[in-house]
Amino acid sequence: MKRTMPNRLSHESSPYLRQHADNPVDWYPWGEEAQARARAEDKPMLLSVGYSACHWCHVMAHESFENADVAALMNERFVNIKVDREEMPDVDQIYQQALQLQGESGGWPLTMFLTPEGVPFFGGTYFPPRDGHGRPSFTRLLHALSDAWKSKRKDVLENAQQFRDGLAAIAAHGRTPGEANILVDSVDRAASKLAVRIDRREGGFEGAPKFPNPKAMELILRAARRSSRAGEADAAELVNAVQLTLVKMAEGGIYDQLGGGFARYSTDAHWLVPHFEKMLYDNAQLLTLCAETFQVTRDPILERVVKETVAYLERDLRAPEGGFYTAEDADSEGVEGKFYVWTPDEVRAAVAGAGVDARAADVLMRCYDVNEGGNWNDPHGHGPVGASILHVVDRPRGAEEEQLLEAARRALLTARSTRVRPGLDDKVLAGNNGMAIAGLAEAGRVFGVASYVDGARRTADFVLKHMTESSRGRLLRTFKSGEARLPGTLDDHAHVVDGLITLYEATGEAKWLEEAHRLTRLTIGLFWDPGERAFYMTAADDPGLVQRPISTYDSAVPSGMSVTVENLIRLGDVCGEKAWLDIAEATIHAHYTRALDNPFGFANLLNALDLWLERPTEIVLVGADVTALDRAVASVYTPNRVIVRAASAPPLLSSLVSGKAPVDGAPAAYVCRDFTCERPVTDTSALAKLLSGGA
Repeated sequence: MKRTMPNRLSHESSPYLRQHADNPVDWYPWGEEAQARARAEDKPMLLSVGYSACHWCHVMAHESFENADVAALMNERFVNIKVDREEMPDVDQIYQQALQLQGESGGWPLTMFLTPEGVPFFGGTYFPPRDGHGRPSFTRLLHALSDAWKSKRKDVLENAQQFRDGLAAIAAHGRTPGEANILVDSVDRAASKLAVRIDRREGGFEGAPKFPNPKAMELILRAARRSSRAGEADAAELVNAVQLTLVKMAEGGIYDQLGGGFARYSTDAHWLVPHFEKMLYDNAQLLTLCAETFQVTRDPILERVVKETVAYLERDLRAPEGGFYTAEDADSEGVEGKFYVWTPDEVRAAVAGAGVDARAADVLMRCYDVNEGGNWNDPHGHGPVGASILHVVDRPRGAEEEQLLEAARRALLTARSTRVRPGLDDKVLAGNNGMAIAGLAEAGRVFGVASYVDGARRTADFVLKHMTESSRGRLLRTFKSGEARLPGTLDDHAHVVDGLITLYEATGEAKWLEEAHRLTRLTIGLFWDPGERAFYMTAADDPGLVQRPISTYDSAVPSGMSVTVENLIRLGDVCGEKAWLDIAEATIHAHYTRALDNPFGFANLLNALDLWLERPTEIVLVGADVTALDRAVASVYTPNRVIVRAASAPPLLSSLVSGKAPVDGAPAAYVCRDFTCERPVTDTSALAKLLSGGA
């Protein structure tokens, strides 16, 4: 029987959950109510985890969850739970780990079958409506697991116990080894493991699909810096690998050539055909990576990409209240990518409609590979025939063609604004906004664009005002429809603190550093376990899970553990918090060996290791107007640093700024490492040379 009333998900704030509110499935949100019903009716639970911009989540929903017969079977034999992995990354991580124990790589949609106590006994990702591609049909799976629960309960529970033991082993593995012998060349050795897998023709890591992997690229860039300072020959090669990746991405279909911003990943090895969803967290991280790579290469393509990506974020993801929304879907009008692709007739019509010289259409089609045959086919056969994904295959020939191309781009962007937009995930996540604060602040500092920094300020103001618990001051994870809810995870606190430190460096405004310090102290109290030398994803008082997960591996975003370690090191020295440095060191020691073995999974912990080995360079700017010195600092790639302006330094930094004064009335920079300061510098060229490793 088809459901005529919305299910329980209609009361949820998550746009992803509300997308399933009219399913005939009797969905529950994650919580005790579902478990209580499962226990009372002696039924297993079916957990489905996804997110709003996930293409295959939508496919499985259309094929199965909107099907009345499938829903009836689910409702009869299971208690069904829907989770937005962006709202509940702790739940997602536990069951992704369970799926990996089963021998699968994981991903979304995640489909797990649980006992009423929440212990997994079987799982997978996408299941089709009919047997095929080596996967059983979803209905066959439902029958088989329901029958096993009834007739082979002992086997099911034994399997669940194996999962429970496996999850416990994952949680314990590597957390309390003996002290690792951390060598100074650790970062270089790890980066070398990554660099050998770089596609030297197309950038990125070899094979398909291709993901941006910004933290792995940052690790390579850090290794290049270390090599350059040591006079080693491979520094340029490492820089070229990162630059090539970013330029190839910027020229590819993964990048929105009209509106700016990157899609989640490319399905092919050439960055041409993306899954078209656009995530805040990807674009925020890529702002930082592009800005840092620009400091090394001065590549104007990277400056343009940052400008266009910031414009995309402000235009399409900025919420009226001040934060950023989470993502845009891949699909519009039921077709993945339809919003972004063009036929030659559509290009000509858009240019003509804008009153632009008709030659502009020809220039754009030549430069961006739009032709009658097209370069894109909707994998489900629903998209327009002969359509093309815009990607760069040629350059304008002279100044006139450059002007024509820009006019055509503007005309197409205007025409595209009248199309049906992809769905918008309009919840605001604290951690993702922390990454946006960091990306905007760093881009604004490097490129000297005040509006980027203003955007970071606006975001930080929003998070601290609207997503902070009034009683204890901890962060709340998600904001939607005027309400913040759900306890913030380690990832939320880590990324917001990182953003606030970076915003302080860009502005010198004391309040951001003071708030970062407060939240760091809170983070240690909520998430640090000194016995285990680890940070948990959830606080001890958060609702119980089958396993309290540890934020260990990087996923699409760097792990909360690694970012927290960076925060502790950045703040520990300058604020005189010796205990914080001890926590950072203990965490690195506990995970160092695994990080070297798996630099993809631990890239950002290795970035933190680079910071710990070198310790932050403290750059103290003294004087009434330090703008010129500030710009000199911004011109040099110095990832391991904290920038302080003495005139507005908060009391936390009193010992650092004490005794530092202008030189003969001129603004001066004091560069300090390991509690020792160089002689003050007043010349901007000398400062840049000092920071880059010169004499």
